[in-house]
Amino acid sequence: MEPQPVNALSFDLEHWYSATLVADDTTEPEDHIERSTEIVLELLDKHDVSATFFVVGQVAAEYPSLVRSLVQKGHEVASHGHTHTPLFELTKAEFAEELEQSANAIRQATGVDPIGFRAPNFSITPKTAWAFDVLNASEYRYDSSVFPVKTPLYGVSDAPTAPYVVSSSLSPFDVGMAYSGSGIVEFPISVVETPLERFSGYGFPTRIPFSGGFYARVLPSMLLRRFVRQVNRQGRPVNLYFHPWEFNEQVQIEGLPIHKRLVSYYGMDKAIQKLDNLLHEFEFDTVQSVLSPELTETTDRTSTTQVH
Repeated sequence: MEPQPVNALSFDLEHWYSATLVADDTTEPEDHIERSTEIVLELLDKHDVSATFFVVGQVAAEYPSLVRSLVQKGHEVASHGHTHTPLFELTKAEFAEELEQSANAIRQATGVDPIGFRAPNFSITPKTAWAFDVLNASEYRYDSSVFPVKTPLYGVSDAPTAPYVVSSSLSPFDVGMAYSGSGIVEFPISVVETPLERFSGYGFPTRIPFSGGFYARVLPSMLLRRFVRQVNRQGRPVNLYFHPWEFNEQVQIEGLPIHKRLVSYYGMDKAIQKLDNLLHEFEFDTVQSVLSPELTETTDRTSTTQVH
């Protein structure tokens, strides 16, 4: 029996009320970030698993001891932007400033420079492909913002589904570009490809998202584990993500429209058991550890990309 890939596990550490579908309906929110993170850490400790926390810079500045404790427990801390502003609302210069501010906040809290980034709302798409120029000119080494399924909020329908090196912002979603030894390593969120995959370039829904957030909460645990096995059998690691607030039912508020309530809260009561099942059956580690072969290959990259 061939060894199975080690999968990547990550959590986007942000305030529950900064989520897009909740923010506009929230007034005078109560912070639950410490208890939500504690729930996650208890489960990770139980399975002796390390994970990556993509931390909002303002959270690192607001809760430095919480973020520092993540590093002390052996987890990776990466950037989730400084203000949790989707890239659709930023210019290149503003994004560069966000990266620097978040890196400074994380460094001050932990003493560690983050090398990984995930955009709020997976907001790196063809409209914001310039983000790779900004990342390439920074100290960041990898990105995990590409969601290779088109949704009303984000996604790229035919983006690569396995880790790859983005060697040009002109074709950042083309894994066929010649590797030049430079570029950001991209680790897309995992999806399952279907027999209709050849139509993905036409914008048809040919892939099944499953690896985190609402998708993992709505799918039965048996099907979720089946999809992980399916990706692993193809020799690829799964890139699984959650938000700590998804494991804390105290964050739920009254008055949300039904579609927002469904996407934001459905399945929260079973989320911890589903993740427990995954950690029991599969091997997980930080994003940086899973990407270590690709990051080693790009160690000597010498980008000359300029940010304007």
